[in-house]
Amino acid sequence: MSEPLCKPAGAGVTSLPARLIRGVAIACVALLCGATAHADPVSDGREVSAVIQDYLHGSSYNQPEQLRRAFHPDARLYLSQGADGMREVGIAEYAGWFSKRPGQFNGRIGRLLGVQVDGNIATAKAEILVGKDQARFVDLFLLKKLGGQWQVISKTATRESAPAHGRQVLLVVSNTDTMPGTRLSAGNSFSELIHAYAGFREAGYGVQFVSPEGGAVPLAYIDTRNAEHKAMIYDGDFMWALANTRRPDQVNAGDYAALMYIGGSAAMYGVAENPGLQALAVRIYEQQGGVVSAVCHGSAGLVNLTLSDGSALVGGKRVTGYPDAFEDRGAAYYKTFPFSIEQRLRSSKGRFHHGARGTSHVEADGRLITGMNWESTRGVVAAIVRQLEAAGDSVRGTVSGSDKGDSPLDSSQTHLIVR
Repeated sequence: MSEPLCKPAGAGVTSLPARLIRGVAIACVALLCGATAHADPVSDGREVSAVIQDYLHGSSYNQPEQLRRAFHPDARLYLSQGADGMREVGIAEYAGWFSKRPGQFNGRIGRLLGVQVDGNIATAKAEILVGKDQARFVDLFLLKKLGGQWQVISKTATRESAPAHGRQVLLVVSNTDTMPGTRLSAGNSFSELIHAYAGFREAGYGVQFVSPEGGAVPLAYIDTRNAEHKAMIYDGDFMWALANTRRPDQVNAGDYAALMYIGGSAAMYGVAENPGLQALAVRIYEQQGGVVSAVCHGSAGLVNLTLSDGSALVGGKRVTGYPDAFEDRGAAYYKTFPFSIEQRLRSSKGRFHHGARGTSHVEADGRLITGMNWESTRGVVAAIVRQLEAAGDSVRGTVSGSDKGDSPLDSSQTHLIVR
């Protein structure tokens, strides 16, 4: 397991069900914004999110009318100028900057980082990556509900340097918080989540989360004595993202260079059989020329992936996951598992290998990259980044692979054991 399912719930070790994640995220955002945490009206939160998405999409695809729709006509934008200066502009002038080549993607990659609603006012935070300028912008918005409609009344931003590629990675998580037919908790491995998220962010990648049902997901194996865990629990952007995961139908596979299945007990339920997640993974691998990966029990998500020629994605490739040898097959948790990861991967002609318990073990076979356990997460991320950097522009979301998703860069198979 990522961390053993039978791990004692000792001091500082806990799991969070999905219904608590949203509350934690709201509290974190409120603390970061210096406001008192009130109940977040779901409909208002969704409406505010839709307004910010109008801004993000309109500014990324040169749609000035969609961009203008997000703002009050008298909205003011306070933009950076020079090293420490500021420029004030109105929304009409700002929207006009996006009038050239209408409908065409201009290289801006945006994502919503958080929303906080208090009565008829709200704040929101977004990130914009601009690869050609090697820049990352963080936008802060102030919104007000006027005449029943949410509108941005003010926006400001800060800028920092970022890697030039501006690519994104999709992390797959599960919504299941209870093992079927039992009262045993299930969750997504917190260690795997934070190590994957931090690793990709440090390499300059945008990170989004997708789950079968969308919304908040359960977290498992949280150790509040661990400095990394504690830091991420109070990271408002991270927790908001886990409370607001996207459904597969809300995700465009063409926006992502890689997809990674996160482990934890919850990964065994509702993920492998989800047709939307299967379609995303296969399109990223086969049509986008991207990477498909998994760590620990996240490898369950690979078992039903079939390419356009009818062959299994894992067929003939080196692959790993949490092996049968490490499972407690007599335990109550294991009896709820719908299948053995190892046996299903082997039955699909995957060349399954694993290392010693408690060590990091990564299998990198072209654009299929997998890790054995939670300790392997950083190694999996590093291997993905290396593969994407080697591929260069071929995984920017515009290149199609062959029927099996193979390119010349995939002709050599690499077996990595990271200790």
